[in-house]
Amino acid sequence: MELIDYYHEQCIQGRIHEDAQQLIALRQLQKTLEQLVMENKKRAQMFSFLHKPQLITGVYLWGSVGIGKTLLMDCFYHCLPFPQKMRMHFHAFMQLIQQELKKHQGEKNPLQIIAKNIAKKTQVLCFDEFFVTDIVDAMLLERLLTTLFAQHVCLITTSNVMPDDLYKEGLQRQSFLPAIDLLKHYTQVIHIPTTIDYRLRHLKQAGVFYTPNDALAHELMEKSFSALANNSHVKQEPIQLYDRVIPVKKRTENIIWFDFNVICHIPRSQQDYLAIAKKFHTIFISDIPQLPADDKDKISLFIRLVDILYDQHVRLVCSATVSIEQIYPQGYMAAEYARTRSRLLEMQSEEYFLKGNLDWVLMI
Repeated sequence: MELIDYYHEQCIQGRIHEDAQQLIALRQLQKTLEQLVMENKKRAQMFSFLHKPQLITGVYLWGSVGIGKTLLMDCFYHCLPFPQKMRMHFHAFMQLIQQELKKHQGEKNPLQIIAKNIAKKTQVLCFDEFFVTDIVDAMLLERLLTTLFAQHVCLITTSNVMPDDLYKEGLQRQSFLPAIDLLKHYTQVIHIPTTIDYRLRHLKQAGVFYTPNDALAHELMEKSFSALANNSHVKQEPIQLYDRVIPVKKRTENIIWFDFNVICHIPRSQQDYLAIAKKFHTIFISDIPQLPADDKDKISLFIRLVDILYDQHVRLVCSATVSIEQIYPQGYMAAEYARTRSRLLEMQSEEYFLKGNLDWVLMI
C-alpha cells in the first residue's frame, strides 16, 4: 500500500485528521520510501556484489508540538515493505549506544564498530523526538552519524526544533555543530507549520491529574490506586535499579507510586525510567511542584520521564501544586516542556488511558 493511501485510510477510520501541511510532508516521505524500496531491491538481487550501495537522503520533520510528526513517521515506517528498519525514541537509541560502548570498552574506534553493526541489519533508522540536552550525547553524535551515513543508513526523524536550534546554549556546543551539518546534508529538512495541536482535539478527561495538591487530591490518588490495584497485593518496599535503591510510596506487581522528589532527582536517569516503563503499566507521581526556571536537573529529568512513559504507552496518574501549564512556566527548557505539556494533556484522555487491551477500567 502506498503511503498516501495508508494515510487516507487512517483518516477514514478517524485516527487522523487530514491536514494540507501534513500531506506536503507526506509526499516527500513517499518519494523517499520509493527510493528506499528500489535501493533495497538492488541490494537483495542475485548479483548484489556488483551494486554499489547508495545512501538515500532521509527526512527531518520538525514543527511545534502535537501537529502529527510522529504520526507521519509511523505511517512511513508501517509502509516500508522490508525488515531492515528500526524505529526508536531518540532517548532509547542513545541509551542503546551507551550500553554498546560499555561492551566495546578498550577497543579501537568503538563507535565505528557499533554503527557498522547497526548498519548490517538496518537500512532505515526512524527516530522520534530528536533533541539533545545531554553533553555526552552531544559529543557522541557527530562521530556516530558520520559512520551511520558512511554505511548508507537512511535517517528519518522528528523534532520540535530545526536542526540549527538543536542543543542550543548547550555546553561545548561548538563541538556539536558538525553533527548539525551532517543532519542538514543527509536529510531533507521539512517544516510543518500548522498551528493545530491534534493531541488536544477530542480529549476526554479521565480524571488522572489532580490539582491543587491538597487533601482531596491525596484522597483521589489513593482511590485511583486502589481501583487500579483491584485487590492485588500492595507492598511498600523500595525497588532496586542498577544497584541503586529507589523508595516508593506503594506498589503492586505492575503499578507503582513515587514521590516527585524521588523519581525526578539526581541520580535518576533515563535508564531508570526505561526499566520502570518496561516493568510497570501504570505510574503514580505525587507532589509535583512548580519548578523554578533555574532548576535544570529536575525539569530535564521530568521531561525525559514523560517522554519515555509516553513512548512506552505507560499510564500516568499525578497530583501537582499547579496546573500542567504552570509546572514549568518559563526557563531554559521552556520549548522542550511545551511538548511535555501537550503529552501530559493527552495522557489524561480516556483513549490513551484505556488503550492497550488491559483487563481493568479506571473507576473513580
